[in-house]
Amino acid sequence: MNEENGRFEAQVEEVLASFDFERVHRVMEWLHWTWANLGRTPTLDELAAEGRRLLLEMRGTPGVLGSGGLRASLKEDGTLSLKFILCESWSDAGEDA
Repeated sequence: MNEENGRFEAQVEEVLASFDFERVHRVMEWLHWTWANLGRTPTLDELAAEGRRLLLEMRGTPGVLGSGGLRASLKEDGTLSLKFILCESWSDAGEDA
């Protein structure tokens, strides 16, 4: 593994270690939030695995990926993050109608 990959992997581990998957799981259970591919609320292990998958897919590509309420993002400055999005609304004035 080269040095850049090693740094990225360490970043992924840091994000996962500080993310409160238990809290997300409690909210999902309370809301009866299910994932379509499972037909039920994901387990803690399934949430963590999906978070890891999304973060790893960001390697070297700034942008945003999301699934099942989880959203991974990588900024141009190298900032990597994982969020649980319950509700969001936005408008991009620069988008074509």
